[in-house]
Amino acid sequence: MRRVAGVLVVALVSATALSSTQASAPIPSISSPVSGSALAQSLIAPTDVVSIFQTSVLSLDVYARTIAAVAFSGGAWALSRGASVPMDRVMRGAAVVQQPEISGYHFPMGVTVLPTSAVAPLMGRNVAAVLATGQLVMGATTAQLRGAQVGDTLDIESSSGSTVTFAIGMIADDALIGGTELLISPDGGDLLGIANVTSVVIWGFPSRSGLDAALGGQGLTARTDTRIRRSWDAFDPDQTLSMAKTKALLGEFAYKVRSNGVEADVTPTWENTYIPPSRELYPTGIRARCNATVKADLRAALQEVVDSGLSAAIDTVNANTDGGCYYPRFNRVSGNLGYLSRHSWGQPLDTNTATNAEGSVPQMDCAVVRIFRKHNYAWGGNFLTSDGMHFEWVGQRRDQYQYPSRYCPNLPAALGTNTVSGSAVVASVDMTVRATLFNNDGWGVND
Repeated sequence: MRRVAGVLVVALVSATALSSTQASAPIPSISSPVSGSALAQSLIAPTDVVSIFQTSVLSLDVYARTIAAVAFSGGAWALSRGASVPMDRVMRGAAVVQQPEISGYHFPMGVTVLPTSAVAPLMGRNVAAVLATGQLVMGATTAQLRGAQVGDTLDIESSSGSTVTFAIGMIADDALIGGTELLISPDGGDLLGIANVTSVVIWGFPSRSGLDAALGGQGLTARTDTRIRRSWDAFDPDQTLSMAKTKALLGEFAYKVRSNGVEADVTPTWENTYIPPSRELYPTGIRARCNATVKADLRAALQEVVDSGLSAAIDTVNANTDGGCYYPRFNRVSGNLGYLSRHSWGQPLDTNTATNAEGSVPQMDCAVVRIFRKHNYAWGGNFLTSDGMHFEWVGQRRDQYQYPSRYCPNLPAALGTNTVSGSAVVASVDMTVRATLFNNDGWGVND
């Protein structure tokens, strides 16, 4: 491991070597290729799991404090790496299953790198056994988007620009593998040049309260630059979609980064299908190019803002000059690896950017925030790096979940329409912390 600007970077050795000594039993060897048609299911009972992460890259300080807390409270831990990688094609033998319509373009793919010592207890020994052979595990939604099957191969570009080919050894339920698109071993991550550690995953601890006390003792629970997600936490109404779900709902495109290294071009077929050719007028006077899937909800939200007498809370001039929905752009991390903004899908709306700069205390009217949540949006004010200008479409009403949001929590009076148990709204199975543990892998920054 080497130190680069105070963040944790894996160098030459895999994250497996840095995992806790309290690892699971050895993975049995496999003497024949993996095959099958049914989705993979976990062979173990659910166990408590906690993740500690920061925006994009985990710092050495947070890493050290987390490991000290686990050593004190008991349990096992492993380092997770997340990234977005450019995929060139899916092959079935010599036949092309999927490739971009334009040469030189790539499909963005969210990847999670996790050692088998963590995969076995958290996802099942059968899932870990696939990674042990050098194959990858693909999420079911991602497989459906490209018509992929077990045995197909993926050509993925590494950070150096070389092509690395992986075989699909298993197609698993999205929730089982934590919402990621592709799950690979640390050796596979090294081949792709995925070096940045994005989280510490903890399991096997004897006491929830004991672990919480240890994390608090290390000052982690009080940090505003670090997020602790526990499998028993309530559902966060400002949780965003995984890359797989975003593609399934808003369409999948291939991209090419422009020569300036920041802006990106996307495949014309997708853009012509989902994005209007020019800015369209919305209530409050906002003009924006937004994904066709989100337009009805955006109109409904802004109309309710008008009807509630809150139009003055929206800085229309600012939204029309510095905000909006659609702007394909790329954040380079290392070599060919980087992250596309969610604005590349025309999914979020940015407004009031002058008073809600990223990382600052948000100044957005909470009544407006709750209206947007009612109309299927999450709000960026409670992102780990606060982004109060940012309203992100998630396709589900979010104003009814009771959660200790730092800014603009939902009001109890909003409860009642969603499925409830007693007085608490119940999130669906695919919205739990366990099911979304690696949702952010593939997204490097808030926007």
